[in-house]
Amino acid sequence: MSYSLGQRAVYFGAASIVRPLNMMLMRRDWQGQENLPDSGMILAVNHISDLDPLLVAHMIYSSGRIPHFLAKKELFDAAVIGPALTRLKQIPVDRAGRSVDSLKMAEKVLSDHGVIIVYPEGTTTKDPDMWPQVGRVGMIRLALSTDAPVIPVGQWGVHETLPKGDKFPQVFPRRTSSIRIGTESDLEWLRAMEQPSLKDLSVATEQVMSEITELMAPLRGGTPPETRFNPAKNR
Repeated sequence: MSYSLGQRAVYFGAASIVRPLNMMLMRRDWQGQENLPDSGMILAVNHISDLDPLLVAHMIYSSGRIPHFLAKKELFDAAVIGPALTRLKQIPVDRAGRSVDSLKMAEKVLSDHGVIIVYPEGTTTKDPDMWPQVGRVGMIRLALSTDAPVIPVGQWGVHETLPKGDKFPQVFPRRTSSIRIGTESDLEWLRAMEQPSLKDLSVATEQVMSEITELMAPLRGGTPPETRFNPAKNR
């Protein structure tokens, strides 16, 4: 994706702050960068901490690419972080469903061979054991509208530095951010359909969520639950 000198300066400035901070806070065990294609792509990542976007962005930036997140629009209204997200050309998403502009922005990034990072769960997981919960179909809709590949990513560890509900990181002992990038999810069966149904989109979403879970499981140990946690049903 092409960026102006001014845009690259903004990203370089942000990276000069974020990367040293990340390296101070956490060790890094990142693998699978060779699976990142040269084209535009959608990275589908499990969400375990409010801090993990910084680690995922660091990983992508270190691979020579610029990360673009789909983030809830409320963050763009915040006093400090909002203007920063706007200058970094991150993409606001209206979770009430009015997301036409967001879709156009994401399609533009992908058409210019950019990287879109999506959290299919829509929020940090509510699963009691922090396994990936049920995903949302928006990721698949974007993949179909752009023909961009979906790359599953599993991560673990960053939640120990910033547990859910905490406002400040726990610096000691220093934990490890473990990230595994998988190979492209095979969605050709879905792309071959003229008009996929909502059920088809849901099946494809679960396919990607299962691939994310498979990447995450060796990092944390244990066996994933047979039924994925659904916040709408498991309240």
